[in-house]
Amino acid sequence: MSIAQQRLLTLAGDIEHKREIVDGLQSLGALHLVPLAEYPGDLGPDEAADARAALNYLKGSPRQRRPQRPTSDQDLATIVRKVLRNKYRREDAIDRAELIRQHQRALRPWGDFELPDRDELGGHRLWFYRVSQGKEEGLGQIELPWQIVNSDERYHYLVVINPDEPSPDEVPYRRMHTGSLSLSQLEQDYEATLVELENLEAKRESLTRWSLTLQDSLNRILDTRDLVQAERETLDSQDIFVLQAWIPEHAVPRLAEWVETVPAGYTLREPDEHDTPPTLLENSDRLGGGQEAVSFFQLPGYSNWDPSNLIFVSFSLFFAMILADAGYAALLGVVLLFNWRRMSEPGSTAVRLRNLWASLVVCTVVYGALTGSYFGVSPPPDSLLGALVLLDLNDFDTMMRLSVAIGTLHLMIAHAAVFWINRGRRVGMVALAWLIGTGSGFGLWMHFILAPDFSLASSPFSFGLVAWLVLLMLFSGERPYDSVRHVALNLVSGLGALTGLTKAFGDVLSYMRLFALGLAGASLAATFNELAVSAREALPHAGFLAFLLILLLGHTLNIVLSLMSGVIHGLRLNLMEFYNWGIHDEGFPFKAFAKRGGGKWKNS
Repeated sequence: MSIAQQRLLTLAGDIEHKREIVDGLQSLGALHLVPLAEYPGDLGPDEAADARAALNYLKGSPRQRRPQRPTSDQDLATIVRKVLRNKYRREDAIDRAELIRQHQRALRPWGDFELPDRDELGGHRLWFYRVSQGKEEGLGQIELPWQIVNSDERYHYLVVINPDEPSPDEVPYRRMHTGSLSLSQLEQDYEATLVELENLEAKRESLTRWSLTLQDSLNRILDTRDLVQAERETLDSQDIFVLQAWIPEHAVPRLAEWVETVPAGYTLREPDEHDTPPTLLENSDRLGGGQEAVSFFQLPGYSNWDPSNLIFVSFSLFFAMILADAGYAALLGVVLLFNWRRMSEPGSTAVRLRNLWASLVVCTVVYGALTGSYFGVSPPPDSLLGALVLLDLNDFDTMMRLSVAIGTLHLMIAHAAVFWINRGRRVGMVALAWLIGTGSGFGLWMHFILAPDFSLASSPFSFGLVAWLVLLMLFSGERPYDSVRHVALNLVSGLGALTGLTKAFGDVLSYMRLFALGLAGASLAATFNELAVSAREALPHAGFLAFLLILLLGHTLNIVLSLMSGVIHGLRLNLMEFYNWGIHDEGFPFKAFAKRGGGKWKNS
């Protein structure tokens, strides 16, 4: 759980060996480049666009062939053309099939017919109209030959015979365009289009054998593009070029070893207050799921702290309290087991999400057992599962206090982290004030509830609130205490900081949703169980079927709602309430200048 310490690298090298040196840095894969050229320039059209489109198309195929190793004489351009031609033909066939289906739906009420030649009707033609039910009065105004050939609950389907298209005065309805093809012909065209789609899908599946070839070639194209971009971002003279980048401390030894092999030298320095290094979070895959949430929402600044592991733990706890059912958690565990192998590729994001999923399951099983909820059913008190029950969701007072206590502790951790990171600075003292104030406020509330002879003046937590007020008033301002004017302005800033009290109070109370949503899910599960039992008893013959349907549909709905609540509100408490107090600045991600892929065909 850390943000990698960065060093600012300034490297100078022989201009004649610039491509070799920059390519070596790209192979090193440990630098975040800092552009030195004021106008690096445009690289022109994206040469990888077609290869990227072809690769994405093949990856989207529901069936994949065994990858074929690339050969030296393999023509990438030919493969890309074949894939894209298949892609465009398939898209055209899908559009054609949809148009035919729409045409069939529009033509079906008129029946299956073929339009006669105009000569057969003596120069007349058939004109088709759809008349809404309730507007039949206009039919009496039509003097031309007409016939209603079909009717349904909404329309009458009218055919008029005339050499030319009737005017609105002659037929006061909107004309329908049925086309010249019959339903039988449309059905034949539709079947032919489906056959074409099947052939194109088979060809697409066959082409998937070149997916890794395309990926490897695409990586080379993109690596070359990045290399050219990096070369343009250096400062060049007649003899040397200068490149600047951020490099993590742990990568410096590899850099030093590599520089010995090229005509270049470098210097390193620590970032100062004017620098803005990128943020590189370093977390193990075991608890890395929290890092994925942090990176998605807001990356902390370089000088801040990494809350990833804490969010991993707290999100698991909050999710468990909201789902609050060991049976539901067991189902999630079964789904996880079926996907475990697919989510186990080393170094992938899927591994981190898999471990987070496992943590959610374990925490929910434990919490569900503590509350005694198994698909909304409580075990008997004298059973083994009943002995594990320590919490009663219907004990409103206890559960509310537990939720508020968890919220208070969560926010106190945020204040403590900000204080530690900024110790010796005013922002750190303000965080200390809120740390003391949040804890003292909760302590005072509990003292008021539990102490029979409560007195505000004698409560030790009252002194904590006084300390909070003093620290907030003294350190919220940014001006030095060197004049009466600055003292007054700092006190005004302190008064302004007091308005954060309502926000702190609201944020702590926001954690009560842990109890409320957990209780709602448990109550809904119990209600569905009662409805199912009532239906079974009320219906002597179909009762068991109704019992099963109510249980299946009811618990499915409850699981979906509980999962949505657990994810949304569990993340919200971490990434809104907690983040607002614990993370005060936003960073930008470390983007490694590195070659893509590598070793794709090893051990394959």
